Amino acid sequence: MTRPNSHRGHSGAKESSGVGVTWRAVGVALVLMPFQSWWIVQMEVIRYNVWPTMLSLPLHTVFILLVLVGLNALIKWRAPKRALYHGELLTIYIMLAISGVIAGYGLVQALVGWIIAPIGRATAGYDWELLFQDVLPAWLVVTSEQTLTSFYEGESTLLAAKHLLDWGRPALAWGAFILAFFAAMLSLNVLLRRRWIEEERLTFPLVQVPVAMVEPSGSLFRSRLLWVGFAMAVVLGSVNGLHTLFPAIPSLQPDMSSLNENLGGRWDCFLKSGGTFWPPYWWAVGIGFLMPVDIAFSYWFFFWAVKMEELMTALWGWDIAPDAPFTHQQSASALLAVGIFVLWSGRSHLARAIRQALRPSLARSDGEEPLRYRWALGLLLFSVAGMAAFVRLAGAPVWIVFMYLGLYLVASLALSRLRAELGAPQTEVYAAGPHTLLTQLVTPASFPFRGLAILTLFGWTSKAYGMDATPLQMEGFKMVQAARVPVRGLVAAMFVAAVAGLLMGYLALLMPLYSLGADSAKVGFEGPTEAYASLITWTTGVAPAPLHRGSAMGAAFLFTFFLYAMRSRFFWWPFHPMGYVLAPMWFTHHLWMSVFVAWTIKTLILRYAGLRGYARALPFFLGLILGDCVIGSVWALLNLLFGIPTFSVWI
Repeated sequence: MTRPNSHRGHSGAKESSGVGVTWRAVGVALVLMPFQSWWIVQMEVIRYNVWPTMLSLPLHTVFILLVLVGLNALIKWRAPKRALYHGELLTIYIMLAISGVIAGYGLVQALVGWIIAPIGRATAGYDWELLFQDVLPAWLVVTSEQTLTSFYEGESTLLAAKHLLDWGRPALAWGAFILAFFAAMLSLNVLLRRRWIEEERLTFPLVQVPVAMVEPSGSLFRSRLLWVGFAMAVVLGSVNGLHTLFPAIPSLQPDMSSLNENLGGRWDCFLKSGGTFWPPYWWAVGIGFLMPVDIAFSYWFFFWAVKMEELMTALWGWDIAPDAPFTHQQSASALLAVGIFVLWSGRSHLARAIRQALRPSLARSDGEEPLRYRWALGLLLFSVAGMAAFVRLAGAPVWIVFMYLGLYLVASLALSRLRAELGAPQTEVYAAGPHTLLTQLVTPASFPFRGLAILTLFGWTSKAYGMDATPLQMEGFKMVQAARVPVRGLVAAMFVAAVAGLLMGYLALLMPLYSLGADSAKVGFEGPTEAYASLITWTTGVAPAPLHRGSAMGAAFLFTFFLYAMRSRFFWWPFHPMGYVLAPMWFTHHLWMSVFVAWTIKTLILRYAGLRGYARALPFFLGLILGDCVIGSVWALLNLLFGIPTFSVWI
């Protein structure tokens, strides 16, 4: 980390390009993290109003960055030497985004729900305690009945000595595992950075938003089209918000509920995930405009291809199981195929990086990398070994340790690639974790009970891929490269953000739940009872894993490689495998319309106005994103301040 030079001005990009990660930037991020963590938990758990950490672009963090940019402009005007450089603003954004997603729905919130369920729900009619108390290690779950009762019933405090002691051991143990995973993926991203960013030149669509916001010249905010898009989103969000408070005021949001309500019978496939037809979300339309045209096309095309597959399955009587035609299993298999393809296609680069790490004199310098290759390789090996030891100490057989880590790391790498190349509004892949895949491919009865139990306990790590910090690591490298600021110190700043996000996430979640009660109607916190109930079902004797599920997964795996092969051989081939991966997901049901609208507009602009027309139109769509970030955050803050139901820009 460096200290900013107080004698340098802010007049242009060239002058400020030498300042990136500084102690000042890290300090500002650490000051803002407690507020952000509290805000996230209030929105996602207590108020159950908005779920920003589920999205690819964290809307709340973009709002905070926008406020910082505005305040920094005032400081630059009054006291230029005290203003933050654009590299420092990016550092703050990256740190807040990483700490926020760790404190959010997919990590700390999932972890807490998973480790209290085996014992905490044993008294809620599930009779699990006798089954689990001798199988699940006590250092990974909360076992005290008194501590759990206070957690569920409320009117207590986390700060009681007994509660802190009971939570301390599993919280520290799982925290070490999370940080080991963070380090493993960070080192892998360092090894692949040059390949993805400089050689393949992946687009990283989502990176464009924060980079444009902090651009030193401020050209984005001088664009009239930006403010047109911003005003449109704010006005629509304001009117719809007033409609929520005062129903007599007409809503400006299209009502498509009748389209979903009139579907039924043989059309039941269109009712999955809450329905197929949802109005456009303007922030998602803006993100869709940033996506490459062919990938945006694949996003909505494969959604409808899967819908037709589901419809034909019902019409032709092929629904031999409730989840036929096994679209989620196909998606999980396609995700693994993407991860394997990424490793295979980058094998030459990885080999050079490893040679550079082992014998630095044999290859070109890695001094410009976020971390030298020898340190990255060492960190990768050390972290993976630590994760393997952790899973083994938890009680998993050796073969499950290797299967779990292999599937987990490959799928996580694939999700990082999805964000770098696809940049969809949301990239969650559900039901693709090792505990789900292995029991689909292998008869559960063939697993030892302890192995199944440990796989289930670790199920929180992959309950829904796409809501962890892995993609943000590579996006952070791309941001500093696009903004032409040094990358030195960014790895350390990311680690600081991960540790702080973990600590603040624990506190922000557990403190209000001990006060309000996790089972009260005041909160929306739920434990993963379904996962443990499935474990009990497996142990009572079930039929072997059906051949058709494995066949569907094998076909999806091969189909994904077929799509990659066609794209590599034919420039005109429009179908991207990443659209196939996301096609059946819940979020795609809600967002395909937004991406379709953006794809249609972008296609027309490129067809009739070319790249120059696209560049001119871009500020309008960035304005849609920023406008929804502002009005959505304002309504969320009003919800927190006054406890009233308010409009949400997302579901």
